[in-house]
Amino acid sequence: MNKLKPFFKTLYAILVLFLLIFSSNILAQAKDTTSNPLQISGMFDMYFSKNFNNPDSHINDYRNFDVYENQFDINLAKVTFQKAASPVGFRVDLAFGHAMDLVNSDASLGAGKSLRNLEQAYLTAVIPVGNGITIDAGKMVTHMGGEVIESALNINYSRSLLFAYAIPYFHLGAMASYPFSNQFTATVYIYNGWNNVVENNKDKTLGAEIVWSPSSAFTFIQNWIGGPEEPNNTKKRHVFDTILNYQATDALYVTLNADYGQEALDPSGYAIWKGAALTGKYSLTIVSALAARGEYYYDQSGFTTGTAQALKEITLTYEYKFGSSLLTRLEFRRDWSDQNTFEDETGAFTKNNQNTILIGSIYTF
Repeated sequence: MNKLKPFFKTLYAILVLFLLIFSSNILAQAKDTTSNPLQISGMFDMYFSKNFNNPDSHINDYRNFDVYENQFDINLAKVTFQKAASPVGFRVDLAFGHAMDLVNSDASLGAGKSLRNLEQAYLTAVIPVGNGITIDAGKMVTHMGGEVIESALNINYSRSLLFAYAIPYFHLGAMASYPFSNQFTATVYIYNGWNNVVENNKDKTLGAEIVWSPSSAFTFIQNWIGGPEEPNNTKKRHVFDTILNYQATDALYVTLNADYGQEALDPSGYAIWKGAALTGKYSLTIVSALAARGEYYYDQSGFTTGTAQALKEITLTYEYKFGSSLLTRLEFRRDWSDQNTFEDETGAFTKNNQNTILIGSIYTF
């Protein structure tokens, strides 16, 4: 019976998405805020990946969320319910798929496994002071990083090494944001911790973000998160995350993401991880585009990947849009390391590189 549980979970997610898509005409009416303030949207994301190392486990090493190879997989199926704050609102992202299994692991949820399928659930309030202070409180995705959980909102289908290893996925806590001008916004955060619902020590994790947009073509974002993350421990973890977005031309968009992280160790010393990813996208037509990402990630102590190593990857993506709702991406990616950390066909980790090809499709409504 236990072997059938994953099947029924997948079937349940498919049925939920089918009902949502079938009722899309009704949902479209709900999006009209003049008649109904509740906005409803959703997506369904699946892929097929082939790993040319033919790993015995059928797992793509160092990936989020295109983990499984030589098989079809449902990455994410979700529906979002949102009411804009006027002055109070809320957002709930109900999500299924292997992405949620990875993000909301049993370890991160503790006894609160009822939150597994809640990607986000928070209240929003706008305090009418100056330009307006926006406050969110609840479970929310992290403010860190240049990529997000939803594939369609990223340039490439696969996530960067920085997304997978340098930063957290989500938090439970609160934030306050204030736009000082059209060009500058600052936000502060207080969280239970890093990828957990229930606090595992006596201290809170803090965060901050500044966004500077001197023009419509350029945006600078500086993020920080810091606090103790180990159970019953006061040793601090800090990550600094920098993002530069540049719309060079109408067709060419470029983004640079760099991270530096460290955690104090017992009895002394620090674990350090750092890296950078440069990504570009060139629109060939209204419906098609080419994208590329080059990345370097150095896990000096093996703290995040399990091995002290320098990882690199190059990703090439072709994108085509069928109408306004269906996005398909064909992607080739090469990962390599200065250590033999990639699995071969026997299940042993004897290779220092990995080549994969993937096709992913995302339906949004």
